Amino acid sequence: MSTFPGDASVDFVKQAPADRLPTLVRTRSGYRVFDPALIAGTHYQIDDTGTLVWTRLPAGSTALAVLAVGAVSGLLLGDGWLLTLLWAAVGVVVGTGLAGLALTLVHTIDSPERRYRHRTCGAPFSQDVTDRGSRAWELCVQAERLAATRSWVSGRVDRERQLPELLWAGVLGSGWAAEEIGRMANPSTGPDLRAPA
Repeated sequence: MSTFPGDASVDFVKQAPADRLPTLVRTRSGYRVFDPALIAGTHYQIDDTGTLVWTRLPAGSTALAVLAVGAVSGLLLGDGWLLTLLWAAVGVVVGTGLAGLALTLVHTIDSPERRYRHRTCGAPFSQDVTDRGSRAWELCVQAERLAATRSWVSGRVDRERQLPELLWAGVLGSGWAAEEIGRMANPSTGPDLRAPA
């Protein structure tokens, strides 16, 4: 639970998953943080296991296409119910292979990892954070909690959506980014009561 001052703790969603922040993934041993530049301007997103997923196809369309190939091959090539089922099964297997081949070709041709490595001269596009006592771990926890608040989801906090970039920079060691995440996670709740300088 967040310890925001004032009533902001009401804003926090308890036990929220890290998938609200698209470049932060929970792993068995901690967190994996991805550089937002990896998926910027692409048709890919990072799923909750850290796998890049091509988002140009609507969900289920590949399975529907495979089943359609099976049905069409069964109807066109089958002569009797047994042969129709056999040809439908063969069509599903062939359709699955063709779908896998097509998606592999798309990922090979339009690979965000390859473009990122080319653009950054081979720099890693993700960092594993496993040391629970480290500053990077603390930043991941802060970013995960901040991304789970209604204020962040609605855009009242971090309107420009800089949190993924700040988290990446903070995990790589930027003190400024760490301070900025801390400022977003713990905003001041009232007017500045200090005397003017």
